[in-house]
Amino acid sequence: MRVEVRNEIMEDVNNVLYESKLIGFPLPFQNKVRTFCQNPGGFVSQENYDNDLAVVNGHSYKERKSKNTNLAILCSHDFIHPFNQPIAYAQKVGELTNMLGGGRILVQRYGDILAGKRTWQDELMHSNVRPTLTDAVAGDITSAMPYRAMVNIINFMQAVDLVVPGFAATETLLYSPELKFYSNRVKLDENLRTSIDGLYCLGDSSGWTRGLMMASAMGVLMGRLIGD
Repeated sequence: MRVEVRNEIMEDVNNVLYESKLIGFPLPFQNKVRTFCQNPGGFVSQENYDNDLAVVNGHSYKERKSKNTNLAILCSHDFIHPFNQPIAYAQKVGELTNMLGGGRILVQRYGDILAGKRTWQDELMHSNVRPTLTDAVAGDITSAMPYRAMVNIINFMQAVDLVVPGFAATETLLYSPELKFYSNRVKLDENLRTSIDGLYCLGDSSGWTRGLMMASAMGVLMGRLIGD
């Protein structure tokens, strides 16, 4: 999911960390759930993968700011043998969500999820949190999201609400699907060299980083190596 709240909710966190990392293992399943790709004053966006799979993401501009902060909540799954197609599984979840949204991103208010109802467009337009992805379709994410992932995300949000009051408010917006197809880790030596002479690899494409800070640190290390 991608979550969007008013900037005031995340103000204390945003003032300390541009991209905070909050991690939990909520009951009953105790899967790892974490925040990712936080965008203070940012905008929710749509990306299209192969076969026009629409997925949600978020970004920020240097000069242009919104009244909202958005971030992803990612739920990790450890599948049991003999299943070994996690990327195909995630794609199917995305396709089902796209079907409900007519090929666009679905958005639903957190309070409506708890109340067991879909979100209607007119309700969304009268909400205190206005969606920055203006063409997202108001609907029912729970009709497509697997039960385990949905329960993990709901319980994680309620835990975050204890340290970030208002995070799990009725008007908080949830967008779906947010899917991360991570690359396999490229084999590197201590100087970021691959097995191919003269070819270096770094950042998320290397499979070794999972966000801006670590990718940036890897870039600084590469710069130092080049400078030497």
